[in-house]
Amino acid sequence: MEKNTLLSRIGMPAEMVNKLPQVAGFTREIALLCERESYDAAAKVLYAGLAPDPDGRKILSAMLDAAVLAHAKYMRRGIPDGVYFDTMGAFSRFVEEYFLAHGEYGFETWSWAGRQTSLSLFRIGALEYEMCIEETGPELSVHIPLRADLSAPSVDASMAAARAFFSEFYPAFSAAPMTCTSWMLEPTLKELLPEDSRILAFAARFRLLARYEDADGLGFIFRKKGLPLEELPETTSLQRALKAHLLRGGRFGTARGMLFGNDFLQ
Repeated sequence: MEKNTLLSRIGMPAEMVNKLPQVAGFTREIALLCERESYDAAAKVLYAGLAPDPDGRKILSAMLDAAVLAHAKYMRRGIPDGVYFDTMGAFSRFVEEYFLAHGEYGFETWSWAGRQTSLSLFRIGALEYEMCIEETGPELSVHIPLRADLSAPSVDASMAAARAFFSEFYPAFSAAPMTCTSWMLEPTLKELLPEDSRILAFAARFRLLARYEDADGLGFIFRKKGLPLEELPETTSLQRALKAHLLRGGRFGTARGMLFGNDFLQ
């Protein structure tokens, strides 16, 4: 797998491709990004060692080098290239999310992206699935990518394909319960969205386990960080409803849920 092939297949914006530097001197750390047990520490070493890196291009380039290395691990396991490219497409999404927040291309999700390079997380259809080991045993954590199709047929197809994927390639997770921690599960959304909302339909698949008082979800919804409430954008109906809710003193956080039963399909 060539790096340019990966960049092309995942649709990395040309402005980022043309300005990605070559990263030298971190061969060991880049290789360690491909291991679940070591990617956290390796990413921190890279972040410190590549500074200054104000827009994250250096560490993005290093992580893409790790993504190229990870392809060999996919091949050894027999995991299809379609899953590989869909999963690594997260890097282009992270760059787009940076653009939405800052008005220019960059990368700041270095502490998260090791999940992709270490084969801890896979995108299968509309959703991403992360293999986690909790006190109760194996668990599949569901993540919702930017602009994911949350229609019922799309979610059903993704979850059914995920069951088949893990049964074939990671049997220890074949029957693992599925959980999700997201702003999309925040119960307050029932007051802010119409009854036929796809977000509400997705959240209804999960049994609520916990709610958290944090502001993480606001960054995903408004895409701008550090703005006073009065200056939050009102482009979408959800943004308008949530902004009004917050200006009235309402709270909004994230929630954790587990899929009802132990089945991917409703």
